[in-house]
Amino acid sequence: MATIAEALAIAFDHHESGRLAEAEILYGRILDADPHQATALRLLGVLYGQTDRPKLAAALFVGAIGLLPDDPGLRYDLARVRLILEDGEGAVAALRRALALQPDHAAALFQLALACRGVGRHGESLLALERLLTLQPDSLEARYLADRAVEREGRALLERGEIGRAVARLTRPVAEAIGVPLLSAHAAALYRDGRAGEAARLLRGMLAVLPAEAMALWNLSLGRLDGGGGGGGDAAAAERLARRARALAPQEAEAHAKLGLALAAQGRRVAAAVAARAALACDPAHAPSLSNLGALIVQTECGQALRLADRALRLAPELAEAQVVRGDALVHLDRPRDAEEAFRGALRVAPQLVVAHWNLSHLLLRLGDYAAGWAEYEWRWRSEALAGQRRPFRQPLWDGTDLAGRTILVHAEQGLGDTIQFVRFLGAVLRAGPARVYLEAHGPLLSLLERNTDPARVTVIPRAPDFPGVGGLPDTDVQIPLMSLAGLFCPSLESIPANAPYLRADPQRAAAWSERLAVKEPGLRVGLVWAGNPSFHGDAQRSPRLAGLRPVLDVPGVRFFALQKGPGREDLERMDLPPSFTDLGPEIADVADTAAIMANLDLVISSCTGPAHLAGALGVPVWVVLPHPADWRWLMERDDSPWYPTARLFRQTRSGDWSGPAEAVARALRGLVDGSEG
Repeated sequence: MATIAEALAIAFDHHESGRLAEAEILYGRILDADPHQATALRLLGVLYGQTDRPKLAAALFVGAIGLLPDDPGLRYDLARVRLILEDGEGAVAALRRALALQPDHAAALFQLALACRGVGRHGESLLALERLLTLQPDSLEARYLADRAVEREGRALLERGEIGRAVARLTRPVAEAIGVPLLSAHAAALYRDGRAGEAARLLRGMLAVLPAEAMALWNLSLGRLDGGGGGGGDAAAAERLARRARALAPQEAEAHAKLGLALAAQGRRVAAAVAARAALACDPAHAPSLSNLGALIVQTECGQALRLADRALRLAPELAEAQVVRGDALVHLDRPRDAEEAFRGALRVAPQLVVAHWNLSHLLLRLGDYAAGWAEYEWRWRSEALAGQRRPFRQPLWDGTDLAGRTILVHAEQGLGDTIQFVRFLGAVLRAGPARVYLEAHGPLLSLLERNTDPARVTVIPRAPDFPGVGGLPDTDVQIPLMSLAGLFCPSLESIPANAPYLRADPQRAAAWSERLAVKEPGLRVGLVWAGNPSFHGDAQRSPRLAGLRPVLDVPGVRFFALQKGPGREDLERMDLPPSFTDLGPEIADVADTAAIMANLDLVISSCTGPAHLAGALGVPVWVVLPHPADWRWLMERDDSPWYPTARLFRQTRSGDWSGPAEAVARALRGLVDGSEG
């Protein structure tokens, strides 16, 4: 008679050979002889599982576990049939016990990951996969499941706003491959939604765990550039972060691209172009760098900039910034309607893209489409160019309705020339019937504006030079930026109030300057201004400097008086000047002094800057030399201005070349001297 051990061997041989019926009979006889034979219980349970009898299999495995409670294999077998029975929680419990008994049980870890995912325990599923990948780092199936688990859990945490937990989970070693891009994408989405502070905190959290994570560094660089994390943009800090990212990932185009953006924000266009080209050396199809390089060269190489933008759009049709570059290039190529379509194309893709609204507004105003242009111009307050002038007014914005019995603050913005040009709309405000108008203006303009407003109705107040906020201002009922008045009262070129002079010089100052300017030599008295404020975006393009206007000084029969203040005066030290040239700059105290001088001149020749507007507002003949393309306020192709009846415009035909305007001014001035030009 065979022993139980011999019977088990025969039964197992049948089992392995596929003779399942014979094996089942023998397992049954063994258990009849010894119901506590654990091996027979287990093997018969396996057989029941193979023959689609999972409930019977589970019962036998439970019985075997009662006899061998420390056997991890039995727990694993029980879990497998519980999964077949759709008892996910029971399977999880069995697998947990198996792993407690044998922590390196790779198959149990994999099944636990599946079982936990099935019952919604995604965090535990990922933990199981992490443990499995430490045991089997080359397991492609485990890596795939881990990546999917990371993505699922990470998205759920981010959607719930649990940023801290998301960062902790997604920066773990097994999660980095999926987690870091996921966190970076979420940070980018936060930036797009205007939640820059949250995005910056997320990226800083990533860097606290992964200090050498280049992707987080370059995205944080972009955030610092845009002012993320509070306050205005800090291009120097952005540059430092981008340089760290580039040092860590010199092969990544994005690291070079972000460095280029930081350099461009500091006006270092040559270095920024080098960075953009380095990005393209890493990845010639990196569409953002194609666009960035186009933006950097658009003023000097507009044709090449257009080609770069077109190439970027072929690679990335939804890249709105490339459409903006395309529009800028088309403006320089004198194709305004094509440029308008490019800007509008950018806005179809990215309706909140501020630079597209800003550039479209300038183009529409340049085309004389004031109704649409002023509406787009209201986007200026979100633009990077005016970031330092945004102020948190408590009062609501005036909408042009009746002001009877109410007070209003009209506050100046941008440069002195803007205030001079748009203060003409103050009369429209007064006709709305306010009880009191407070006109906030830059310090150099106060004396002139006080003299040209009715003190019974208008109080002129100074504006802090660093625009710190709104503290200390009168508590009015409503407020409006001075240039926003045009949107209420100037829907077309025909509606411009061009009743110059609308400003007048102080008669006493004018008389004093008349004595100062008295000369024995006959000839025209011409004022000269050659440079604007260098902090103004684009000043290098609009200012010819004194060298650019030097041919004008050789016209005989003219006495030239320099009205230049501030930056640009250093040009006087670099040039031999004729005896007909007198420098009045050191004697000019404020804009009221400049106005008094202009009242004694026959003509003012100026670059596109404040004194040109002052001469026009005073009704003094003024010749303005303009870059290509010119600022929006001078429209297109005209040599006159509906804003200033006494103005004559001399335009560049090629960007950066002042020889044409200078020669045209000199020729016209000679005609004025000899009487051949009216």
